[in-house]
Amino acid sequence: MKAVTWHGKRDVRVEQVPDPTITEPTDAIVRVTSSGICGSDLHLYEVLGPFMDAGDILGHEPMGIVEEVGSGVEHIAPGDRVVVPFNISCGHCYMCGHGLQSQCETTQVTEEGKGAALFGYTRLYGSVPGGQAEYVRVPQAHYGPIKV
Repeated sequence: MKAVTWHGKRDVRVEQVPDPTITEPTDAIVRVTSSGICGSDLHLYEVLGPFMDAGDILGHEPMGIVEEVGSGVEHIAPGDRVVVPFNISCGHCYMCGHGLQSQCETTQVTEEGKGAALFGYTRLYGSVPGGQAEYVRVPQAHYGPIKV
């Protein structure tokens, strides 16, 4: 698939990369139909570069069509149109239970002292490939994606 990848300060490229696959029962694969660009993306071009690796896939505001779901995903199915939130949350930990999904205890990168994992947003937040690509693997898809 094609994806927007980071290669250094102000150096992003569209490259051919491997298609994502289901690796956990709570995963989904979404065919991206659109992906926004916001101010948070601009931090990656300047300030947060030291926490990026060449080839990281950018993007954290994707929406698209569900292509495949893991065995633990029941609220979405192939063919559903979904919006994928920036943060990756489990929906059942203490923080998620109190409406603080951005601090999800299941996905947070504790060694960095940060909140929940984020799509396309550096080692500080889990190095999860982002959504500026033809497809994105959505971890915790039993909770995160929103049908539209």
